[in-house]
Amino acid sequence: MIDVIKVAKQLKSAVLADPERFYTKETGAWVEGMPTPQEIQVRTGREPYWINLGYWRDVERVNENNVERVGELFKAAQTQMAHLLAKTARLGPEDTVLDCGNGYADQDLLWAEEYRPTRITGVNITPNQVRIGRERVRLTGLDGVIRLLEGSATALPFGANEFSVVFALESAMHFRTRSDFLREAFRVLRPGGRLVMADMCQKTDREAGVGLRRRLHYRYWRGLIAFPEANVWSTQRYLSELTGAGFKNARLDSIASDVYPGVNTAIVALRGMAAISRRLGNVTVEKVRENVLKARQIPEDQLQWTDLFNCDEYAVVYAEKP
Repeated sequence: MIDVIKVAKQLKSAVLADPERFYTKETGAWVEGMPTPQEIQVRTGREPYWINLGYWRDVERVNENNVERVGELFKAAQTQMAHLLAKTARLGPEDTVLDCGNGYADQDLLWAEEYRPTRITGVNITPNQVRIGRERVRLTGLDGVIRLLEGSATALPFGANEFSVVFALESAMHFRTRSDFLREAFRVLRPGGRLVMADMCQKTDREAGVGLRRRLHYRYWRGLIAFPEANVWSTQRYLSELTGAGFKNARLDSIASDVYPGVNTAIVALRGMAAISRRLGNVTVEKVRENVLKARQIPEDQLQWTDLFNCDEYAVVYAEKP
């Protein structure tokens, strides 16, 4: 029997594409145990609550033989994604950083301790994430460096030329809209400042010529992850938007092959191991191994980011303010 209420909620989420709702009610941290937003608790501030797909180039990928270590491996890949952005930005002690859509502040804690910028300001539209992030910052003793604010990345509460680096780690596709964010990022950056993002897009315009049924399919699934249609860009469109916002030296470096295949098996294993720990159904480790093996056999161009969201590209985006 169809669960009418569940279907109605999914349709509402798909149509609204609301990131605050998505991260408040529907998805928590992508870490061991897969905690929901309501289950996330702070004890030491060091608990990993990452929300990104991970950069798997130098990390052991999850397979049918290491599913029990999925939490450790996923965390390592997510940490590497934060390092990749910091290195791309040439982050250092002289920098003042704005992190837009900073989740539970995992990357801010890492950047503060390992790259030691002068200060980091995070802006997040999800109140629960801001509250939890602030508590983590306090407990780790980094409240003199990191400040977290509730607000919108498309209407930043700062004056012009305040920051030397603006980050958006896998968050800009949620903003309403990404174009508005680029203009705001340009405004608050100092001359010579750097914009660095990890983001999903399309290698070419994959929407052109697609039939109505397929377009509705993509729109539904993108809506479920709070990905507004206005943000569906090809790499060429992305570069044009960056230039139109005033940036120079803009580039998109593809890392899709070091993101999508690795996270595909990681998510299958993570969900399976979480189901075992929660005693949901009759899931066993052997069943998880079987599912991960099947996931490894899916061609890269048929993974969910292409099949469901029509985003075959994942790129590190870099641009400078003249």
